[in-house]
Amino acid sequence: MFRPTILFLTAALGIAWSQSADDVAHETQRLKSLVDDEKRAISTDSSSQAEWRSQSKERLASMRSDSRRLARERDSLRGSLDRESRPKPPPPPPVAPATARKKAFAQALANEIERTLPLLSAELEGGADLRERWTSLAKGLRAGNQDPEDAMGTFLDDLSERIDLGGRIQARPGSRTEPSGLVLRGTWIDVGGSLQVFSGKDGSACVRGPDGKTVDVADKSVAAALARSAAVLAGGADPAWVELPVRAEVRP
Repeated sequence: MFRPTILFLTAALGIAWSQSADDVAHETQRLKSLVDDEKRAISTDSSSQAEWRSQSKERLASMRSDSRRLARERDSLRGSLDRESRPKPPPPPPVAPATARKKAFAQALANEIERTLPLLSAELEGGADLRERWTSLAKGLRAGNQDPEDAMGTFLDDLSERIDLGGRIQARPGSRTEPSGLVLRGTWIDVGGSLQVFSGKDGSACVRGPDGKTVDVADKSVAAALARSAAVLAGGADPAWVELPVRAEVRP
């Protein structure tokens, strides 16, 4: 009775042990599979984390760039707002038609004065002073600090006096004694009371300036022109324009 019982227990223990070993093997295999799965998951997570870190760095760099750009735009807008908020100078008053016409008249008068300047003779009395005054008038008109009406009055008065001075031209018979003692006869032309021109019958000519200095005319064409002018002024020729090209002859 006792022996069969022991055998039964031994067989039962053997069967239980066999089942336990299989279970342990299966559990071990399952645990290994779980460990492998976990390793693969960890490896996948590491790759994902590395990619995430790379993307995070790129996003951070982009955000910093955007931040700098926004800061520049903010400063620009702030500067624009500051400029807009500053008080602006009042706009210039509109130019009235009368003012525009006055300015145009001043420019036209300045042009006319400048065109007349070359016609002045420096040899006639007061020529240098008149040139200086007219030049100052033209500059003042162009700069806008010279009243055009006053300037026109001054210019016309001076021009009238100059015409009167130039109109005081007369011819008279006379003579001239050369340094050698030779007496030349001809015609003296008085110009404005300050300049005298002599045209000799022998074809010679000379000019006597305001200082009393006499200069011979060496140019034969100038001497011939003076002879024609003397003849017209003395009534010995038909009326014509009188040419007195003497400016170059009286300069020192």
